[in-house]
Amino acid sequence: MNRSINILLLFFSFPAFAFIICVAFDIHFFNIAISSLPFKFHIFIGFATLLLLLIIRRSANRWVGVSMTRKPERFLWSTPVSAERKKQVRLFLILEAVIAFFSMLTALLLTEEAWPIALVYGVMVLDQLVFLVLAQSWFRVGITHKAVVVADREVRLLYFSGLRRVETHQQTLYFEYIEDLQLFFPINCIPEGKYDEFRTAMEERVNRDRVFFSEGFKALK
Repeated sequence: MNRSINILLLFFSFPAFAFIICVAFDIHFFNIAISSLPFKFHIFIGFATLLLLLIIRRSANRWVGVSMTRKPERFLWSTPVSAERKKQVRLFLILEAVIAFFSMLTALLLTEEAWPIALVYGVMVLDQLVFLVLAQSWFRVGITHKAVVVADREVRLLYFSGLRRVETHQQTLYFEYIEDLQLFFPINCIPEGKYDEFRTAMEERVNRDRVFFSEGFKALK
């Protein structure tokens, strides 16, 4: 979910900045000065609202995800994510915050009229930093009666219903389902030394006559 929303944020940022550039440099289209459009402020508000809704959706998904894992007693088995994975998540969050910060500055430097869009990027920076500071201790991997739950910078739910195969490839753990559905998460979300516990907890929740565990998955220690 986080990846898809980031793609949408990037996708809609391009036309937003194209409009900002047109206003800032008084670019004409069909002999019409974009900077003189009577409703240009409404266009700024429209882009800002769209970007804000995407940011709110991403933030809500993150906070709901980590709130699910705050109480380990809800799970049949759970563990904090590995230190290596936490470092990766911190890096991703900081990079996203830096990109949002420079997007905010760029919008304002091009034209002060773009302040609604700049404000939204400022909200994104704040959201990234607050999540980075407050939520790290809640990053966990857990197993419930119905699914594997992985929560760090996004939440992943990998249900047992319809599961047919669990295998590893490079640094990723794949769950393959009927009708060619495939879900996955990074192996390093699980700390080294916890793989046996994770596998045992899964075996207790799935039908081993129907679910195949690959040799690579079995070999994780």
